[in-house]
This record gives sequence, C-alpha cells and structure tokens, in this order.
Amino acid sequence: MSTGHLTAPAAAVTTPRRVVIDQAWRAIGPGVEVLSAADGGPLRRTIKRILDPLVLRLRSNPQFSAPLLDAATASEALEVILDNAPRLRCAATWFELLKAERRRLKITSGNAQELYFPVCFELATTRGLPSQQGSPRDAAEAVLRGIHEDRDRTAIEVLNRYVDDESVIAGLEQQLILGWGDVRAGDGIPGPFLAGLTTVLGAAAGHGARMARQRVWTALVADATPFDFGARARTDPRALPWSITEVGLSSTEPQCPPLVWTAAERSRPLDRSVVERVRGTLRRALDRDELPDIPSLCAEEVDRACAPWGLMAEDKQAALVAGIEIAVDLAPLDESAVPRFELSRTIQARLRKEAYVLHARRYLAAGEPIHPRQQQVIDDLGAFARPYVARLWARLHGRDVWQEPCDDVDDVRGLLEGVARSVSLDHRQRIKSMLELEVAR
Repeated sequence: MSTGHLTAPAAAVTTPRRVVIDQAWRAIGPGVEVLSAADGGPLRRTIKRILDPLVLRLRSNPQFSAPLLDAATASEALEVILDNAPRLRCAATWFELLKAERRRLKITSGNAQELYFPVCFELATTRGLPSQQGSPRDAAEAVLRGIHEDRDRTAIEVLNRYVDDESVIAGLEQQLILGWGDVRAGDGIPGPFLAGLTTVLGAAAGHGARMARQRVWTALVADATPFDFGARARTDPRALPWSITEVGLSSTEPQCPPLVWTAAERSRPLDRSVVERVRGTLRRALDRDELPDIPSLCAEEVDRACAPWGLMAEDKQAALVAGIEIAVDLAPLDESAVPRFELSRTIQARLRKEAYVLHARRYLAAGEPIHPRQQQVIDDLGAFARPYVARLWARLHGRDVWQEPCDDVDDVRGLLEGVARSVSLDHRQRIKSMLELEVAR
C-alpha cells in the first residue's frame, strides 16, 4: 500500500493593480500621449478621472479595485482597457481640442485635466471624433461654455463682498504683520540637504536603490533647510544658492510681505496678494463644498502667505526647493550646459528634442536676423526656470490648500517632470498660435 503525502498549494500569482493598468495603457500604442505621463504610462488623473470610474467602472466591478490582482482578474482588466482603446484615443483628441479652445477663450478657472478628462471620454462615447462634428471648434466652445457657465460667479462674488469691508482687510493685515514677524531662520547647515538631493533627483537602479531614495526624501522633508531658505529669502537672500528674482518667485530681493488686497494683478507667485491667492484657489477648485467658508479660507491663506515660500507644509517647501534645483539646471538652448542631476538631464534631453527648440537653436547658430516672435520664444527658453518655478509653485500651493501629500519621492519626481512638460506644451501652443496668425495675415 503506497502512502501519499499532501503538497502545499502553489502560491497564487498576483500583480499590482498599477502594473496591470500600466501594461494595458502601453499596449494601446500611439494616440493617447496627452493622457500619458512622460514615461509613457497613464497620468494619475487619467486613472482617477477616466480609467477607474468610466472604463474599469470600479463601483460595478469592485474586483478591479484591489491593490493586487490575481491572474484572471488582471487579464480581465487588461482586456477591458484595451477594448476601450479607440474611445481613449478619441478622448485624447477631444482633450487636445478643448485645451486649445480653453487658451483661445482665455479660460483660467479649474484644472483642465480634472474638469475635462471625464467629459472627453463621454464625448468620445457619444459623439465620436471632433472631426465628425460640423465645426469642431464651435463644438468645443459649446462644451467649454457648458462646463464653465456660472462656475466661478457665486464664490468669487462672496469673496469680493467679504473683502469689500475695510474692517475685514484691517484684521487680515494685522494677522499678516504678526505672522510674518514670527518666521525666523535657524542656524542649520544646508549642505546635507543639498547633498541629499543628489540621491532624490538621481538614478536608482533596482528596488533597493529606490527604497533608499525614498528614505533620503523622508529625511529631507524633516530637514529644516527649506524652511530656513524661505526665511532667509526675506532677510538675507545672498545666503541662498540661487536668486529668487532670477527664478521668478519674486520681483524683489529680499522678499517683501504680500499685500492683503490690491487691484493690480502680480505675475510673480510670492508677490500676489492674499485675496488673489484665494481667488485662484476658488477658480481651480473642482469641489468647493470641501473648502472652508470664505472668512476661514482668507485667514488660512494669510497664515500660508506668512509661511516660508507661501507654503505651510514641510513636504511642499522641500519639493519647491528640489524643483528650483532642477529649474536652474535646465538650459534647452545651451549645448554646453551639463545638468547636475539625472532627473534634470532626462528633462533637458526631452526639451532639446522638441522641434521648436531645435528650430530656435538653428536660428541662433546661423546668426541670422531673428523675427520678434521668434525672439520671444528664444527669450522664454533662455529663462526657462521662471515659468517652470511659477507653475511648480502653483501646483504645490494647490496641494498645500487641499492637504495633498508630497511624501512619496516617485510622486514628487513625477510632479517635477510634469511641470516641465506642461511649460513646454504651452510654448508649443504659443508658437502654433503665432503661425496661425501669420497664415491669417
């Protein structure tokens, strides 16, 4: 009589949900670039606003929401995403059109990706390609006006009425004076923080190196250097490794306290009045019900304006300093410029491959007379740090308001790459508009 023995069941094979989505997205191929991150995977907002609610339909298919998917579920999720590939390409085409029309109509309220991604997928499903519409531009304008109609009016009017009261302004001014005076730099040494950025912004081959990079970022967030730099920008800007005016954060050195309210709009982030910053928050907010009431929002913004860099959270302050270090590395027109960090080298290489950058470099190399419109593009590229830092500050300010963390190093690196991509897309669109104007003439 033979004796048998029990064997342990084979361990179930599981795959991280994020990996499954990334594999499916890359399998779609070209046509979804505007919905993709720099590495070719889907943007976080693409997952949040399109894939999860509209493609995978997590409410109806909760099996797709687990962090780890078994082989059968992973295969099913992959198939669902690929089945929607034509609609996703069509949604990307709609988004490009809506973004261009948004610029033409000078719409600034709300985050375009948050607002338009689900709408674009719906348009792809119900209307097909924009080219199938009688007039794609008219169709896009109608969609935008439907989204933005009366969106800003109520909250902005409440804010305007609130700050129209002189006693309110006086109280906020007193709060700002007291809060501004409370910020003082410590006597810490910035060397270790700046050295740590070499790891955070450098390459990491393998899981162990990536984990080490995360540990370094966690330590840098707890370091006092970003706070101290922000405080010294107000008293001793020469102690900083870069100029806050040259990187576009402020129009003055040392940095002056912002006004509570002024009729003049300020272009530099740290020059903007408290009311202008609150107005920007209201315009960008997708769900205002989650924001505090207007008096609380204004009081919070005064506290934020008093904090170093106009950001209260340490992780946002650290991310801004890391971003400035990237920004001063970027010189798309200078062939001899060698960035210090792996991440800035990656961004620089991507920028230099842009057709409009190659064109500008050829103009400069040829030594020919430069048209004023071309000169504007060349000037923008020569001072790339300014729009880069301004856009980074705006995104970090939004995260600060909504208390969205910057504690994940890969998320921060993705943010720093995404800002460069966004600035480059704006340059490309500006050039396209110039060319269209030339044709019209």
